Amino acid sequence: MQGAGRRNVFDGRDFRGRNQRAHQAARAVSKEQRQEIKEAFDIFDSERTGKMDYHELKVAVRAMGFEIKKPEALELMQRYDREETGYIGFEAFEEIMIQRYAAQDPMDEIRKAFELFDEDRRGRISFRNLKRIARELGEKLTDEELRGMIDEFDLDQDGDINEEEFISIMKQTSLY
Repeated sequence: MQGAGRRNVFDGRDFRGRNQRAHQAARAVSKEQRQEIKEAFDIFDSERTGKMDYHELKVAVRAMGFEIKKPEALELMQRYDREETGYIGFEAFEEIMIQRYAAQDPMDEIRKAFELFDEDRRGRISFRNLKRIARELGEKLTDEELRGMIDEFDLDQDGDINEEEFISIMKQTSLY
């Protein structure tokens, strides 16, 4: 889950600083995220040429959950298509996506996740919301198990999980 208004981690002006920031950003990306990047590239490289054009880049970045506007996609193509072929390879795509992952604010991501659960926009995750999410994820949980999950983390004992309680859950389980 990713969002708009992200600044680029690399500005391309200082090559040594860029390499250092690239290395730091790459370390911040999980194995699962790297696998998602590879899978996205493979999906949008449908002809298996090992490269993607401007349109494929734009769609792939959006499919990964990040906002990208036409001018930004064009600027990225210009920056990474050093041979001016109209295409970028996997390494360039991976670097672009690593930058985006590294620029994420974990609290923003937690809030977006909360909003996905809070379908009726009441500022709380109800039993009904949790049951819907479990069903959509293919989890076979009984009503008793779902109520138990809410009871375990419902600090204010109102029967629902509010945003503060949700953030606490995410921090406790290191899922952010």
